[in-house]
Amino acid sequence: MRDTDPSIERARAAASIETPDPDHADHVAFLALRLFDQLREPLALPPEGRDLLAAAALWHDCGQFRSLTDHHRHSFDRIMALPLRGFDRTQQLMIATIARYHRAAEPSLAHPQFRRLSPRERHLVEQLAALLRIAEGLDASHQRFVKDLTVEVTDDSVIIAVQSETYPTLEIEKAQARSGLFRNVFGKQVIVRWARLL
Repeated sequence: MRDTDPSIERARAAASIETPDPDHADHVAFLALRLFDQLREPLALPPEGRDLLAAAALWHDCGQFRSLTDHHRHSFDRIMALPLRGFDRTQQLMIATIARYHRAAEPSLAHPQFRRLSPRERHLVEQLAALLRIAEGLDASHQRFVKDLTVEVTDDSVIIAVQSETYPTLEIEKAQARSGLFRNVFGKQVIVRWARLL
């Protein structure tokens, strides 16, 4: 799926943006899209968000070449500095902003890049950044222990069952810790559970 997914292929065709750990970036993109596809209908995610999420996930760590501690901000700058074939400037701004919010501060009108977007665009950025934060947490070790995931949506929660051969302690802890934005945006608690990969 990762090599043939149309959203990932569109991002790769748009630009070649180097990241320090391409395998991690690819896996985060895979997990983020798995979340998106299973949550699209129950959470009414707009289909056009899928391509934006794929690109942001692939490039979320590209700013690490400038700074590790502030790499989310430098990822924004790097994505905005290059032409993205097949994406207009508003889409490019949304991709860069989603990548910027994959960690650290949550989206805020105090941030000029977020303020430049329309209310609808800002809401979509919040939704997709919430998914990206969880997906990034699910590969916190950069070892791709979480092979896949399934999602169950209830009235007040989203249960994410992560499939791995052994209990992925760090990944579950980090994904759970990064779920605050999801809770704020969608009004649902996130519960991450292990499902042993047979």
